[in-house]
Amino acid sequence: EFAMDESDRWIPVRDTEKVLTKRAKQMQNGTFDSQQPMGNWKNAAAGMDVLVWYCPCPHDGHGSEYPMVKARGLIPCSALDIAQLLLDSDRVKQYNKMSLGRTDEQSFATGVERAEKCPATGITGEAKIVRSKSQPPLVRKPIELRILLHARRLTSEEEELKSGARYVTIARSVWETPEGTTDAEDLESTRCEMLLGVNLIRELNAPNSVNGQKLCELTTITHAVSPGIPLVIGKRVGLAAAGKYIADIRNVFE
Repeated sequence: EFAMDESDRWIPVRDTEKVLTKRAKQMQNGTFDSQQPMGNWKNAAAGMDVLVWYCPCPHDGHGSEYPMVKARGLIPCSALDIAQLLLDSDRVKQYNKMSLGRTDEQSFATGVERAEKCPATGITGEAKIVRSKSQPPLVRKPIELRILLHARRLTSEEEELKSGARYVTIARSVWETPEGTTDAEDLESTRCEMLLGVNLIRELNAPNSVNGQKLCELTTITHAVSPGIPLVIGKRVGLAAAGKYIADIRNVFE
């Protein structure tokens, strides 16, 4: 829902607002290049632009003081290429320069295109628990995440021929105890809670390919809680990291 929501609840950062305002004016006066590769949905990414928005949490409760962050940009590869990259823990450092590493702790089902339901989870696609550490700027201790990561294909083969392939990855924190606490084994890092992490990968159809190279749009949604990190710093880091995430994944395939 949030990844495809283009309503006014999403507030663009300054650079994104400039890009979208300029585009609207160009469309109005007929100077916008409508032949350039881009999706046929509202606020689609175009060219090298990376679009970033934030949204106040739409409900009260745990983590509601932290905003949700959305970023979007074009990547020169197939949708499957991105899905496989995001699932491969050995390749995380290729696109996350703050990463100190990610390990797979438990696998429930493998294969993002797996059509059979996993006996343990009842879902299709790939599902596993991973643990990762990263060292963001302005933060003293490394940040640790322990998440359930799920990825699957959204489109059938017939739909892919018409509009391109689509995949989604979803991540949410898991804990060592029923009370939602850590095992407290690692005192050198700060456990961050991923309330929601989504990557929507939409491949542009054949007419939008560039010199035969497939092109897709990546939209990422993040809502995380970082205990021990001042809220103002957490917001600033979250917005900066979202745009950098898109740009760094693009660099992997260029």
